[in-house]
Amino acid sequence: MKAHDALRKAFIKYNIGADPYSVMELETFVISSRNEKQNGLSGKNYQSLVSNLLDLLNREEVENPDILAKKIADYVLILCEKGCD
Repeated sequence: MKAHDALRKAFIKYNIGADPYSVMELETFVISSRNEKQNGLSGKNYQSLVSNLLDLLNREEVENPDILAKKIADYVLILCEKGCD
């Protein structure tokens, strides 16, 4: 699955509007976080992914953005378990 598709599915699931450029900006963070998780590393890239999702959610004025950012990040990583490019 492509990181872009995983992000779009997550935004649809949580009913979040995101423009294609914002999604493209997040793709690198998804891939890095997935690789980090697969290699059993600390979680620095995951925190960057959550932080960037939080920024996007704050721009969209979503309720409880901190909780939702983690849920979206976790869901995207589940979708990318078998690989994301």
